[in-house]
Amino acid sequence: MDWSNIADKIFLWYNEFIEWYLVQPIYGQILVIIGIVALLAILITLVYYLIKGISYLIYYAIKGVYYLLKGVGFGFYKLCEGFYYLISGEPKPKKQKQNLIPQNKQSNGQSEEPYRIMEIVQHNIMYCNECGNKFSEKMHNNLKINGIAFCVHCGKRFELNETTKHIISIYP
Repeated sequence: MDWSNIADKIFLWYNEFIEWYLVQPIYGQILVIIGIVALLAILITLVYYLIKGISYLIYYAIKGVYYLLKGVGFGFYKLCEGFYYLISGEPKPKKQKQNLIPQNKQSNGQSEEPYRIMEIVQHNIMYCNECGNKFSEKMHNNLKINGIAFCVHCGKRFELNETTKHIISIYP
């Protein structure tokens, strides 16, 4: 392959284009420049999105392989852990709940479930901090009478502590 011959051909085509371009009237020359700029913009955009698509494809392929290997590794770990407890005869330790109740509340023998925080927005209106729905009248009455209520929308338990009992008792 002769590179000088290829360079001569490209130079010849360039000269032919320049001669054709200079023969055109001024509005034709302007339209040719606008067309070349538009083609370059389209070409750059296509190359950008092609590179972006290929990089996303590679990223998500690697991410998928990572999660696949992570799941296989975790499954292998659980399998080995199960065999260990099966062969050794030791009981599998239970997971312990995170304890968010103050120590003085636990010693009184009250529930070990963490207290839920209630958002009091205005007069006698409360919202569940889990689902965001407004408390019903029945929930208000249960909170006032029993100090415990469950959200009718999501089922979360709410208990009144000393500060919220005082706030609830203020409002009718």
